[in-house]
Amino acid sequence: MKNIMDVLYYLEEFNEVSVAVRLILATIMGGIIGMERGATRHAAGLRTFILVCVGAALAQIVNIHLVLTYGTGDPVRLAQGVINGIGFLGVGTIVVTGSSHIKGLTTAATLWTTAVLGISIGSGYIYSSVITFALIMVAIKLMAGFSRKQMLHNRILQVKIEVSGDSGIKNIVEYLHKHGYRITEIDKRRNDDKILLGMDIDLGKKINHDGVIEEIYGLDDVDFVMEIF
Repeated sequence: MKNIMDVLYYLEEFNEVSVAVRLILATIMGGIIGMERGATRHAAGLRTFILVCVGAALAQIVNIHLVLTYGTGDPVRLAQGVINGIGFLGVGTIVVTGSSHIKGLTTAATLWTTAVLGISIGSGYIYSSVITFALIMVAIKLMAGFSRKQMLHNRILQVKIEVSGDSGIKNIVEYLHKHGYRITEIDKRRNDDKILLGMDIDLGKKINHDGVIEEIYGLDDVDFVMEIF
């Protein structure tokens, strides 16, 4: 344990070895986070997260070098610029669909947090960076299952449905009315003989969404049903 702490203290010093280790760590941590986002087909993936984390780390390393070399300057100015800049990059991952559903918030937040992680690595706070990296992976990987489970039992069900003609809409409305479900929002788009529906359905209580989706898919003239997360 003492040897590990000695290594961490050494890496907090500003020298050629510590700088190289910081950049390598930023590449590895940013890459692992990016692989998770890319594997789930999000807008920002492996390369984006590596570049964000390494760029933030390098900005902070350069900042520290300038302060130590010239004895003037603000050691946090570049870090502030990185954080502000990542805010604009994160906006590019957020998408508002035609039914006003917002996607990409988790990816945008992860990008921002990864940039802060890079700043921490570049500053030499290796111990806190490793802990933060572990917590990020818990939040976006392990907690995803809990989040999905919670959403699957939410009172509000948001779905995309494709039907063949108005008869399909009629069958869905009759099914929802029969079970006491209420449509709170609907978006309807026609494409040749197919109709694409975006629906927010109030189920009245917290029940498993999979059963409801399966029953809707089994209705006549319903070609496709997908829950929106």
